Amino acid sequence: MRSHAPQTTLRARLALWVTISTLFTLMTFVGVLYVALRFEERSVDHAQSGETLAGEASEQLLIAMGIAAPLALLVGVGGAVILGRRALAPLDAIVRETRSISVSELHRRLALPSQRDELYVLVEEFNELFGRLEIGFGALSRYAADASHELRTPLAIVAAELDVALRAPRTSEEWRRAAETSLVEIRRLSRLVDALLALARADSPLERSVRFDLREQVDQVLASLGAHARAQGIELSAAVEGSNEPVWIDGDPDALASAIRNIIDNAVLYTPAGGHVSVAMARDELGFTTVSIEDSGPGIPAAEREVIFSPLVRGASGERAPTGHGLGLAIARRIVARHRGGIAVEDSSAGGARFNVRVPRADDQSS
Repeated sequence: MRSHAPQTTLRARLALWVTISTLFTLMTFVGVLYVALRFEERSVDHAQSGETLAGEASEQLLIAMGIAAPLALLVGVGGAVILGRRALAPLDAIVRETRSISVSELHRRLALPSQRDELYVLVEEFNELFGRLEIGFGALSRYAADASHELRTPLAIVAAELDVALRAPRTSEEWRRAAETSLVEIRRLSRLVDALLALARADSPLERSVRFDLREQVDQVLASLGAHARAQGIELSAAVEGSNEPVWIDGDPDALASAIRNIIDNAVLYTPAGGHVSVAMARDELGFTTVSIEDSGPGIPAAEREVIFSPLVRGASGERAPTGHGLGLAIARRIVARHRGGIAVEDSSAGGARFNVRVPRADDQSS
């Protein structure tokens, strides 16, 4: 857990050490000056006149200052170097320990300093960064393994079909069946590759940014998915917000429409026949618009509401077995994040799941 404000700041300790070094330098200067003057006083002839004594005193003072100043400067520089090394020693230790952590050792964490100062906060931030990198590299490794498995399956099926077909002479009908099976798997492989490319592009900066009406994009998505939902026995409807005024968004209209389409597709996929999926839009006073996709399906357990946004993760519940590749929601979240928004999942009033896509409006964004 991240700590609050440091109890003892590094600035305060440095200021204290500089003050001590300065005082020690002044004390050294005064001490050497005093000793030099006392030494010279003993050698002065008390029988000398007042003018002679004044001249001798001035000369003695200059000599004493000439001796004391270099010594005091030497002590001050030496003290500053020693105290500076002492002050930066924890930072040097952090640098050495950080350099020793490689990609394969992201599970390691830096040792927290004993003092709760700025370095303590810095080490906490580094440890949190290592934690995020560990999660990211772990997810990337699992993603690579899952993607390899998904790619290998259709290739293995095609190879097996052709291998069996080539073992003996086949009739034209047998070759036709083998070709049809191979074509189905090749098309599946092509869709997977397209989805993987879309996922990769979802992390890149927006290719274009224009001002567009989000309401119009949502209406177009609903119109394009209506026939597919009816074919699955699902009622797809749009709830009217109350006003049909445009909702202006700055971003990529095609990308954001694709994200909303993926979520609606997912809701239709997991809603049993005879159910319904509704889409609504609402504005808030903070300058955001929320597109809510609500279904009457089996819902999503709270423990799985974050996992479903991971690439190549597919739910196991629902009347129909999932036919996608588990990339739609991952792509949707990344696209929405690029538009400075977010996606949240909660229980639906219809008993299923409710996806809330929240994005900032253009007329409320700061320039």
